[in-house]
Amino acid sequence: MEDKYLLSICIPTYNRADYLKQCLDNIVRQFGDKKIKDSIEIVISDNASKDNTENLAKEYQSRWDNIKYFRNEKNLGPDENMINSVLKAEGRYCWTIGDDDFIQNGGLNFIISSLEKKPVSLLTINFNPFIDLDACAKKIENIDEKLLMYFDSPEKFWSDGYCQGIFGILIFNKKLWLEIDRNNYEKLWAYYEIILKMIARSDLPLAHINYPLAFIGQDYRWNENGTALLVSVNFKKLLDKLTDYGYSKKFINTKKLIIAKSLPTAILSAKSYGLKCSFSNLKLIYKNFYNYPIYVFATALIFFIPNTIVKKLKSIKNKLKK
Repeated sequence: MEDKYLLSICIPTYNRADYLKQCLDNIVRQFGDKKIKDSIEIVISDNASKDNTENLAKEYQSRWDNIKYFRNEKNLGPDENMINSVLKAEGRYCWTIGDDDFIQNGGLNFIISSLEKKPVSLLTINFNPFIDLDACAKKIENIDEKLLMYFDSPEKFWSDGYCQGIFGILIFNKKLWLEIDRNNYEKLWAYYEIILKMIARSDLPLAHINYPLAFIGQDYRWNENGTALLVSVNFKKLLDKLTDYGYSKKFINTKKLIIAKSLPTAILSAKSYGLKCSFSNLKLIYKNFYNYPIYVFATALIFFIPNTIVKKLKSIKNKLKK
C-alpha cells in the first residue's frame, strides 16, 4: 500500500495549548509551498488535555486538510501517547516532535528533499537548544548539500553524536519502526529505545543533516518529583538490552560508563525538582549502578543534601548566569 504522505509530523501533547499554537504556526507557515503541503501531514495526539487544546487543534484543522487531531479518552502517559501519534500517521517517515519544539522556517523543504534522495532507516537533524521565535521565523534557503551525511554503522552513527536521545530530532522509517516490539520498553524512553533497536536490525543507511533545523524546547515539566533519577536508571536498563540487537558489549559498556559518570549531575537535577530522599530511591541507585562504586559514592553524598539547599544553590546559579 502506497503511503499517503512522505512525512508525518507527529505531535503528542498534553495541556500546553500555548506551546502547541506556536509549534503549529512554525509548521504551517511553510505550507505556502504546495509541494511541502502535499508531502506532509500533522498528527496531533492529545493526552486528554483539560485546557483548550482540542478547540485549538480543530481551528487549525478547519484551515488545513492535512492536519489530524486525536484525543485520548484518558491520559495514557507520554510513552503511549507518542506511540499513538505514530500509529495514527499515514506517512512513509514519521518525525516525533514535542509541542514545544519549533521547526525552522525553510527547514521542511530541505528535509523533504533529503528524504527523497534515497530510502533511509533514520534521518536526524542538528538543532538549536533554546527557542528563539524570531530566528525560527526567518526563512533559510540554499543549505549546502554536503551537510547531508550518510552512515552504514549504527554504532559509528551513535558514537559520532548523530543519534542523540533528543525527542525532536529523530525522523524514522515507519515501516521499520512498526516491526519492533512496542510493548517492551523502559518508561520515558519508548521514543528512543524503539529507534535504537530498529536501526540495529535494518540494512538501510542512516542519515544526518548537520544544520540546525529545529529549536528544541527546554520545558522541564516532565522532571517534576525528581524524574531525572528514573530517566537515568531506565536509560541504563535500555542499554542492557541492546547487545541482543547486535550492538557490541564494548560499545554498550562505554555508553553505560557515560551514564554512570553523569549520575551525580542527574541526582542534583532530580533533587532540585523534588526527588524524595528515601531508602527506595537510594536502593534504586545502588541496584543499577553498583558496578561503578566511585560514582555511586559521589551520588550518595549528594543524595543526602537537603533539597532546599540544592534548590537554593540552583537559584543562585541561575541568577549569576543572567
